[in-house]
Amino acid sequence: MMNAAIRPGAGVLGLPATDIGAVVSGAVVADAVIMGLPFDAGVTGVPGQRHGPEIFRGLSPSHDWSLDDSGVLGGLIDPLTGGPVLSGCRVFDLGDLGGVPIDPRVERNAYYRALTTLTQQLAKTSAIPLFIGGDHSVSAPIAAGLAAEHGPVHVVCFDAHCDFSTRPMPALADITHGDFLGHLFQAGVVTGCELYGVRTYLPASCGPLPDNLRCAYEYGFAEPSKVPDDYRDHGSSRAHGGEDNCEEGRPTYLSIDLDVIDPTEFPATGHPEAGGYRLRELLAAVQHVCRTRRVVAVDIVEALQDDRENRATSATISALVMRCLRTLLESDQGRVRTQ
Repeated sequence: MMNAAIRPGAGVLGLPATDIGAVVSGAVVADAVIMGLPFDAGVTGVPGQRHGPEIFRGLSPSHDWSLDDSGVLGGLIDPLTGGPVLSGCRVFDLGDLGGVPIDPRVERNAYYRALTTLTQQLAKTSAIPLFIGGDHSVSAPIAAGLAAEHGPVHVVCFDAHCDFSTRPMPALADITHGDFLGHLFQAGVVTGCELYGVRTYLPASCGPLPDNLRCAYEYGFAEPSKVPDDYRDHGSSRAHGGEDNCEEGRPTYLSIDLDVIDPTEFPATGHPEAGGYRLRELLAAVQHVCRTRRVVAVDIVEALQDDRENRATSATISALVMRCLRTLLESDQGRVRTQ
């Protein structure tokens, strides 16, 4: 008999939906969950990122999953490999935190606090959360929630901009989407950060950059054995990545700002920068991170409402979500975690 808390086909990508309370309480066991964050009160420039989750939900493909009584997925075949897609995995859509338009009575700090608490609750479960933003400021409360459970986390971020500043940011309410990393370093929430795709300048007043904030344009695809010790993150039982993985890897938070993609391929973002990644390059890099690091959470942020581009926006987010899910939950032999 189907668990009453599970709503088959009611979620994004045709996935089953359930409520956050069912996952946190253990009534529904999940390997991964998806949650929308329709929030852009941290934006200093062009707003509209609050529409990211609804664009993704409204226009993403609805896959024809099969589902057993406990919510275990099946029913899809990858024609490129002939193998199953997420077979034996439990992935649920938890809906959105808040709605559009945002209730003006909800202060920015209140939203951040709620997101921190929710992330910490999810971090106590078996589920890897994938958050769909929203502006990039939401990464700060997510990181704070992860750190409350795991201890300080390592961040791997794909972004056209170095969202860092040394100005005092003692509380989450002080941040913006353009400098949230400064707060995370000041608060001791992160052990370090790798930023890939960066191609813009910072004012001198934003520096100096800490030694453990490393910026590069190109993601190098280094094997874990060749990554410096202070940046080596192996996998764990929660992140299948083949023979290179081991249990003692540090928790890693993967953040994907969609402006890392070249605007000729993805223009629907608030601060486009020429010369970015192609989507295929980004998918390959994200897959490598998910395979070689102990990823405990993912966010995909900074999609902008644009009626001409909404279908392409949803398709891009859908491709990134599916690549993350498959790499995190499927092993390279096609086996999946079903316990």
